[in-house]
Amino acid sequence: MAVKAPGMNFYVAMKDLGTMNWSNAKSSCQNYSFCGNLKGTLPTLGQLQTMYKNKSSLESLLTLNGGKEFSTDDYYWSSTIFNGEAHYIVSMSSGDTPWNYYDGTNYVRPVFAF
Repeated sequence: MAVKAPGMNFYVAMKDLGTMNWSNAKSSCQNYSFCGNLKGTLPTLGQLQTMYKNKSSLESLLTLNGGKEFSTDDYYWSSTIFNGEAHYIVSMSSGDTPWNYYDGTNYVRPVFAF
């Protein structure tokens, strides 16, 4: 099961997959199945920013359907490259978009775009 806020063109997994480095985040999202056989992906920077902007609606839908709210303790990985050694990350508490090196650890929430 997954949710999406009105106007979004992708679904969000019901819960985080935990914290991990970027390589594990990417493979964990690719191995995540939505509705049985639809494979997930690590969200882009734009998708994470959309999730932050729609956080209130998404969290209402998540909790209503047995999912978990976003963590506000740390950042979430994106698939968007900052430079050859880092990717953008997004804070679900502030919307900040710094970057982190591949071996850093951040939260992971798969998405499925349609």
